[in-house]
Amino acid sequence: MSDLLNAVSTAVPAVALLTRGVSMEEQAERGYGHTLREICRQPEAWRAIGTRFTERPSGAGASPDGWVLTGSGSSHFIGVALAPTLQASLGVNVRAAASGALLLTPEAYVTAGSAATIVSFGRSGQSPECIGVIDLMLERHPLCRHIFVTCNPEGRLARGYQQDDRVSSFVLGREVDDKSLVMTSSFTGMWLAGRLLGWSSDASGFTRQSSTLADIGRAVLLSRLEELARVAREPYDQAVYLGSGPRFGAALEAELKMLEMCGGRVRTRAETYLGLRHGPMAGIGGRTLIVAFISSDERRRAYELDLLTELQRKRLGLAFVVCGAALPDHTADECVLNVEYGECAGVGDDDLVAIDVLVGQTLGFFRCLHERLKPDSPSETDVISRVVPPFPIHPI
Repeated sequence: MSDLLNAVSTAVPAVALLTRGVSMEEQAERGYGHTLREICRQPEAWRAIGTRFTERPSGAGASPDGWVLTGSGSSHFIGVALAPTLQASLGVNVRAAASGALLLTPEAYVTAGSAATIVSFGRSGQSPECIGVIDLMLERHPLCRHIFVTCNPEGRLARGYQQDDRVSSFVLGREVDDKSLVMTSSFTGMWLAGRLLGWSSDASGFTRQSSTLADIGRAVLLSRLEELARVAREPYDQAVYLGSGPRFGAALEAELKMLEMCGGRVRTRAETYLGLRHGPMAGIGGRTLIVAFISSDERRRAYELDLLTELQRKRLGLAFVVCGAALPDHTADECVLNVEYGECAGVGDDDLVAIDVLVGQTLGFFRCLHERLKPDSPSETDVISRVVPPFPIHPI
């Protein structure tokens, strides 16, 4: 058992029930051992990634034709969370495109003769559409450069293109190559590696930022896990996740974690704060959990808090989980759980994505157990699997 998981098991009764007197093997047999370890190992994984990866790969410069960040499912949401950050730091257009969209309509993202940089994220490095996109781009757009970010050292992304000088790779390794069906440490590990792509030449700054994130993540797990476990058991049948800018990507991923781990028993939606007013608010009722990732930017925060006030005034939502740094005090409101991120000097919305996703994973994990499902493999009828099975890739 890792040091952090051991500390969490001691400090958090909801986790102690799962681990005290239960061997790691038995936890895995009960169907939650892998996911619990993979959630709790993230802070130290971030610290290790910040120490290990201190240089951007070759080809990670600011391409004049812009960047396309691509992946499937959770791996696509990494791109959604990173695109605003990388665009601001690189000074070029950066777009996130699902691998499926890039495979079906490549002309919508990469023009003829383009020398764009294409960044492909993939836990296993084996997804059919991910490999299909890479092969298509290498053939049809030979001037494009490619950066692969993957966890599996044996996958196609890690081993299949090593001889092509247009390709560079980040291979994170087994320490974040989740065994569970859902992505937890794989998501935040690949996101953090992607964060380095837009970093300055100050490698020590990336190391410090990763360490700060690890400290925040550790504190949240130790101080808020019990309350999150309680909220996860509330009588809601829908969960709505709200985020702005990079943290909308976190909202998408947190929403997917609840959907996957509960086998669809909880309806989910991710929205921007301002977008919620334009129709989707009609779907929020008295059995809705609202998870709000609050911006560190004062202007964004003002809009976000206005929206939460409106929801409460209209009596929409069963319970609120409000997450961020220096949050307004809602301790008198029994339906609001503040997940305070503490002192975050130098850490803003670009980086708090990882902490938001950690909260979303935790809510999904405990709700899965409440639904009497197995977090390691929550799809009882194998509707979804850890790696999407092969399917035909049709030529253009």
